[in-house]
Amino acid sequence: MANMGVNLFTSQMRISGIATGLDTDLIVSNLMKLERAPLDRLYQKRQLAQWKRDEYRNIINLLRGMKDKYFNIVKPETYMLSQSAYKKMSAVSTNSSVVTAVASAGAIPGSYKVEVIRAATAAKAESTATVTARLKSSEGISRDDILNAGGRNITVVLDGVSKEITMGNYTAETTIEEVALDLQGKIDSAFGGGKVVVNWVEEAGKFKLAFDTTGGASRITLLSGSSDDGLVYLHISPGSSNRLDTSLTLAELSSRFTNPLAFDENENLVFSINGKEFVFSKNVTLSSMMNAINNDKDANVIITYNEITDKFEITAKQLGSGENIKIGQAGGNFFGDGDGDGAGNGASGVSTVSPITRYGEDAEVKINGQSIVRSSNTFTVNGITYTVKEASSTVQTIQVSVDVDGVYEIIKGFVEEYNSMIDDINKKLNEKYDRNYLPLTEEQKEAMSEKEIELWEAKAKTGLLRNDSLLENIVFSMRKALYDKVEGVNINLAGIGITTGPYEERGKLKIDETKLKEAIASNPDAVMELFAKKSETHPSYSRTMTAGERAARYRESGLAQRLLDIIEDNISTMRNSQGKKGFLLEKAGMEGDTSEFSNMIYEEIRTYEYEIDSLYNRLIQKENEYFAKFAAMERIIGQMNAQSNWLSMQFMQFSRY
Repeated sequence: MANMGVNLFTSQMRISGIATGLDTDLIVSNLMKLERAPLDRLYQKRQLAQWKRDEYRNIINLLRGMKDKYFNIVKPETYMLSQSAYKKMSAVSTNSSVVTAVASAGAIPGSYKVEVIRAATAAKAESTATVTARLKSSEGISRDDILNAGGRNITVVLDGVSKEITMGNYTAETTIEEVALDLQGKIDSAFGGGKVVVNWVEEAGKFKLAFDTTGGASRITLLSGSSDDGLVYLHISPGSSNRLDTSLTLAELSSRFTNPLAFDENENLVFSINGKEFVFSKNVTLSSMMNAINNDKDANVIITYNEITDKFEITAKQLGSGENIKIGQAGGNFFGDGDGDGAGNGASGVSTVSPITRYGEDAEVKINGQSIVRSSNTFTVNGITYTVKEASSTVQTIQVSVDVDGVYEIIKGFVEEYNSMIDDINKKLNEKYDRNYLPLTEEQKEAMSEKEIELWEAKAKTGLLRNDSLLENIVFSMRKALYDKVEGVNINLAGIGITTGPYEERGKLKIDETKLKEAIASNPDAVMELFAKKSETHPSYSRTMTAGERAARYRESGLAQRLLDIIEDNISTMRNSQGKKGFLLEKAGMEGDTSEFSNMIYEEIRTYEYEIDSLYNRLIQKENEYFAKFAAMERIIGQMNAQSNWLSMQFMQFSRY
């Protein structure tokens, strides 16, 4: 890269001539200003080329923006080459709580009578009984236990609300029944009656306390009192509950099931759901196990623990009839007795989840009297996608019609974007170039403020693409493409209310809203063909097409397709049969592409830099020659001065005699 500086020729320290009294530095500097003028002109030419390259790249980005917004297949809402852009359909239901619909471009406008006989449901399996062991004493409560518990505290947590209960002052004659009645009254007082039931039970001749929920309450948990704990005397472990805590591991929960969990010889649970085998260590939490099942695509089910019913529920993700839940237990007893048949009636008892409690049903719908049965509540018939919400004896109406406003807004947006693009290009084509404002040299910049430099360069950058042939060809080609007849289409832009504005607007389009909306409503297929028609002989753009093939594709293609082809001709990164990329890329290149460093302006800049380097070296040599000549002159004059001084001394000596 050429050196950017221009004030380096007098960078070495010099001194004024002693013998001559001349300011050598100043003289050489002034001489070099004249010599440096060609170098400054090269710097200016290089700068102009760089600015011109940047202007071209702005146009490239302008075309890329148009392409990305309206010719990008991943943006269907504005994709101008899709029929859905011109045949947007609306579908309105008389009762969206029963059935809704979305109409595609292929839907036929009209009224559709829909009777929802049955919505599709999913197969469901659930535990054969509640799964958590009853909350009760782990061993018998003796009279000493009762006496010791008297006056002590326990903490009761009911569905997230915590209260501390102080037991009564029990005596040696207090019975287990009286303890139960005492706790019942105090819990009722703390939480309200009818939520918790405290009972006493006799098992193998021993008396225990049992706590159950009722009346809409679900989870009760017993904790130690904050002081004078009495829970220990009731033989209930702190944290015991009538519901499972899914954050605990399977091993920690094993004894809390009605029928304790059993693991295989490797201390795992092994089972399959819909053919997908799962292996879970006893150290895995219950919530992690359920999450793994729920996120597995092959199992295709959702398993949950229902705290209200205290049961596990499995729901098939696939709606409709059929065996969509199939369970097999291979090791352990979570779903059965481990015999692998998934019968769900084995040793696991009440912790078992049955293979299928309820089979799913297909959706049944009548559309205009025709019966439709589907395994999903969302299905498509004749371009209309129906979503069934619930059964109803009332026949609903789906009104399908062309979404005129939606189509109009897409075309309007496209026209506005086109106008903006054409306007920006025309401004560059007509921008005046002021030759009085050339790029500043470094010396000139040193004498100016930053604001002055900014204003100067803004003027110097104008008009660089004035009357540019590449840009003129883009504008001409696009205007021609919009008004040349599309083969096989019997309408044109003017026929649907889109016309060219006054001459001074240079090709910008104007829309007659009423006329365009009428065309969309009355003849949407023709509007679609005008813009999006594909060539039958050459449906895909190719950089290697012959002139004849390109001409045929042009005649047969819709207006939007023609515009895209023009954009591709100028910014395509693909090479044609001559190995060339798009015209603008060949001219100025594009950042991030190989053309960034392989284009005409890049080569022009490289030529300037070579010339700058070459001239710079010659100027350094020239400067050194000047200093050498002045140094030689200083030596000669110094010698002459010395000789003159010697002669003067001699004359002075002779004069004494």
